[in-house]
Amino acid sequence: MSGPRGSAAQASRPLRVVVVAMKPQLRGRIRRNIVTLLDLGAQVTVVNTPPREDFFLGLSSPRLSATFVEVRSAAMRYQMWMTRQNTLRRARWDQEAQLRRERAGKPRPVAPAWMLTGGRVATLAYGWWTSRRGRRIRTLATKRWPIFKRWWIRRGRAARKQRDLTVRNALRQFHTLNRFVDFWRLTPSVIEAHSPDLIVSSDLPGLVGASIAARRMRRPHLHDCHELYLESTAFRPHERALLWPVERHYMRRADSIVVVNTTIRDEYRRRYGVDGVVLRNCSPPVPTSVRQRPMDLNAMLGLDADKRIVLYQGGLVAGRGLDVCVRAVSHFPDDAHLVLLGNGALREELLALATQLGVRARVHDLPAVPPAQLPSWTAAASVGLIPYQPVSKNNMYALPNKAFEYPNSGVPFVASRLPEIARLVDAWRCGETYDSFDEIELSNAVHRVLDSRFHAAYRERALHFAAMNSWHAERRILVAEIERLTCRP
Repeated sequence: MSGPRGSAAQASRPLRVVVVAMKPQLRGRIRRNIVTLLDLGAQVTVVNTPPREDFFLGLSSPRLSATFVEVRSAAMRYQMWMTRQNTLRRARWDQEAQLRRERAGKPRPVAPAWMLTGGRVATLAYGWWTSRRGRRIRTLATKRWPIFKRWWIRRGRAARKQRDLTVRNALRQFHTLNRFVDFWRLTPSVIEAHSPDLIVSSDLPGLVGASIAARRMRRPHLHDCHELYLESTAFRPHERALLWPVERHYMRRADSIVVVNTTIRDEYRRRYGVDGVVLRNCSPPVPTSVRQRPMDLNAMLGLDADKRIVLYQGGLVAGRGLDVCVRAVSHFPDDAHLVLLGNGALREELLALATQLGVRARVHDLPAVPPAQLPSWTAAASVGLIPYQPVSKNNMYALPNKAFEYPNSGVPFVASRLPEIARLVDAWRCGETYDSFDEIELSNAVHRVLDSRFHAAYRERALHFAAMNSWHAERRILVAEIERLTCRP
């Protein structure tokens, strides 16, 4: 990428960075990237869709700001059009009803003026109008017209409802794609308005707009792949088919690509012919004081102090094997309780399953906590769970934040036997693995980790792993890429 870099004018002011994403919150990897940029003294602007109220989640800096871009899919635009049409139609009906009320007190209208003028036709028409038969027809029409009108209105309303349902169902098949396209259309001009020295995109939603703006401004572009994005279960087959050429084209244009692990890096190399730099989801070191004085979850949950906690922290969503965890509780050691720390659509379903299996008293749910407070909650556990199931390639190749967050808090973990996680466990022996669909094997792994003869050794190896794999060391890879792209140490 050509353009002015490393000039005296640039070196005299802080580095300006725009981070482009579509995230509801600044969590995990994107949060660590932003903190690293702020630590480097950069001015960071996040370009994002309108998020939840807790978007920054405790991140506060005078050099951190956000610009939110309102995007609308075709389905959303059609819904807005229907709302406007219904409002206009209702206003017209109200106006007609008002006119009818005003006419109700007026005398019956006389014959039109043309009937009262001379001529044989006019005379005959006037005679019919005033005849008994004419009066009967007028009376019948007056009585039947409202009935006919109501029938016509109901028929039209049903037809419109069926049409709207058909159109909305068709547009919803492309809702996600429409939102992406609208975001890609709007973000380049927003990025240019901030005049950045570096543009950082997050996954496919941030990639296209960042790439277009980088080409226009002749600025370096760093793309961060958090996962094998298009292999998520959130995408339908037709959406993947339409989006993969887009990802392939624009990822090849990026000046630098950082990828979450070696398996996903190799997959992107095979698919798109791009070479990425591995930047793992390591987490910052947890202070010793936090590990030694964690949150008292036992007291919070009304448990005796000698009860041990088997913790899952994260989203309560499909594909995480949480039903297997609940089913395994009856086979856990008698003093072990399962705690689900997080939010998600499966909360009620999991609690209902626990009630059905008779283990509801040993399954507890707690809402998600801010990232800054999470280590003290994690440190209260005896063992952590990473129960992801290989329901997609994205899950199969995952190396979640939890694989680093648990050891950083001194907690060994039990994880499903997926390639990246299994490689880590085999190398560091900081936990155990199991078949992600087998609750008996899961409970056996929990038994091994909680065994009083081995638990201290597991915890010690977890702390050793955390010391050798912290974000403070891993972030050097990100800093090196930033320095290479901007020519500013």
